[in-house]
Amino acid sequence: MARVLRMPSTTELPPRHPRREFVEELFSYYRDAGRPTLRNIAEEIADSSEFDAFTASRETIRKTLRGETVPLTFDVVNAVMTVLCKRAGIDPDTERWTGGFGDDSTTHRQNLRNLWNNALDTPLPPPASTGGWWGSGGYSDEPPF
Repeated sequence: MARVLRMPSTTELPPRHPRREFVEELFSYYRDAGRPTLRNIAEEIADSSEFDAFTASRETIRKTLRGETVPLTFDVVNAVMTVLCKRAGIDPDTERWTGGFGDDSTTHRQNLRNLWNNALDTPLPPPASTGGWWGSGGYSDEPPF
């Protein structure tokens, strides 16, 4: 039985960080698609005539949805998004914002591409320290004993 894939916590991916924003967007398509298994997503990508059969492995898809990695090529992101959108009944080339948000005509695909670029351009901060000489992120004069 497949495990439930969950959105990373704010401890795993900091709030308002570009990588989190990218993952939140992609994960929203995953939810809308009914949370298909990683195997199903990878098989649909491999079976599609749109993509190279080796575009995205289950592990790459998992690491991307968990925010553990940001694919270096948009082809991987695009393939995952396309499969998820197809399952969710969303046309990725329609305007993302509806309901009078001005004249922004960014499509779902272009929005995700922008978030992907931002995620690639911004490194994650180092993990918070759990104690010792450095305490909770800063230097401490107190030794760890």
